[in-house]
Amino acid sequence: MKFSAREIAQATGGLIIDGSPEALCDGVSIDSRTIRPGQLFVPLRGSRYDGHEFIADARARGAAGGLFLHPHPQPLSPLRERGVRGEGIAIGVPDTARALSDLARWAVKKLNKPIIAVAGSNGKTTTKELLAHVLSQRFRTHATAGNYNTEIGLALTVLNAPDDTELLVLEMGTTARGDIAKLCEIAPPTVGVLTSISEEHTATLGDLESVIEAETELLEALPTRGLAVINGDDTQLITIARRKARCPVITFGFAPHNDLVAEELKISRAGTRFYLRSPRWQNELQISLLGRPAVLAALAATAVAQHFELSFSEICRGLMSARPAWGRLQIVSIPETALTVLHDAYNANPASMREAILCAAQVRHPDEELIFVLGDMLELGTLSERTHREIGRFLVTDRVRPDRLIVVGKQARLIGEEAERAGIPVQYCSTSDEVAHILPFTCDQRRLILLKGSRGMRLEKVLDILKLSWATRERASPCSR
Repeated sequence: MKFSAREIAQATGGLIIDGSPEALCDGVSIDSRTIRPGQLFVPLRGSRYDGHEFIADARARGAAGGLFLHPHPQPLSPLRERGVRGEGIAIGVPDTARALSDLARWAVKKLNKPIIAVAGSNGKTTTKELLAHVLSQRFRTHATAGNYNTEIGLALTVLNAPDDTELLVLEMGTTARGDIAKLCEIAPPTVGVLTSISEEHTATLGDLESVIEAETELLEALPTRGLAVINGDDTQLITIARRKARCPVITFGFAPHNDLVAEELKISRAGTRFYLRSPRWQNELQISLLGRPAVLAALAATAVAQHFELSFSEICRGLMSARPAWGRLQIVSIPETALTVLHDAYNANPASMREAILCAAQVRHPDEELIFVLGDMLELGTLSERTHREIGRFLVTDRVRPDRLIVVGKQARLIGEEAERAGIPVQYCSTSDEVAHILPFTCDQRRLILLKGSRGMRLEKVLDILKLSWATRERASPCSR
């Protein structure tokens, strides 16, 4: 999005120190290493770095200018004494982080297009990606990159939207009460999607009731002419939604009371088929994504697309052509081996851990050894021990029981202890680096390996090491087939 120095100063309450008020910036960056020519550089101050130290680097890489803290605590002229000269914009603001949010709030008003906000404990990114992909069949759609769902990430998403954007799809995350309300103040949503609510971030939120209150702040921000699309399998959530939302509410899920219902699921490595039952459509749908969470995302995307008057053929085309986001129930085959990895290691909480385990058991081939690599579920606070032990007991059931279990981390050890009591072979690791070295490398034994854990456990390193180790072994001693 393009904006002038004058507009930036007005939006942020800043003072133009250098440059013409009519000079333009095209987008915003907070990282001098990845800034694109013409963008505005916003230096943020953190515990380890002060972005002001990289203003000169940003300008050298083509930044059109930047904000800076004014007055800056260091006894230096903010730009000239740092070696920055030329025609670039320099705008002093009292607080660069606040200015970033203020500029995003102004940009939303300037863009003046519908905003679809996605919140919830599980499936936010998959739902956001699927929504954006389906809606792009009709509209020029701009969505949150990756999981940039914090105040900074949301601001950058908005400020880097193309000028011709027709719809914004924004993921909104929370770790504390008030987080989503603050995001909705910056980017007021027209449509709100709640994927599900379960135990997450309880180290900061406390308990499930607090999680529900935090996530449903989204519903309170919706206008009377908006739309709330919620996972109706949670009857408690339905009750709260109808109390908090001032707009129409549409529910989706597997339970028959929902407005959009998925039935007769058939999950394979090629994707997922299900039968959609709704007041408007009753058809079989195919998506390329795996598992029950992907079906819920497809239902939510269908409800929102219907609201924006997409045809059923447009919706089907969008659902079928979508691809999984990185680290979300991704099937990865290790070349020239009999190993297949179900990569779901982007993040984890108890509900998503169970869904990943179920999906792995469903796509397992009869002749494959099933190996689960499960890491710590972080940020659960006082609920951590109970929930990890519950996962261990969940593994004992026949429909998901693995042939082998590898647990990674101190809390995941509790999963292993419960599983081991039931006779499941368990190996214990402290870090992800240890895992790949104990996984068997054979050419003929087929194995399906599930990787699932919180982001901090870095279980994706197991996949990287598997690929590298096998390539190295192949060069040294190729397998005969």
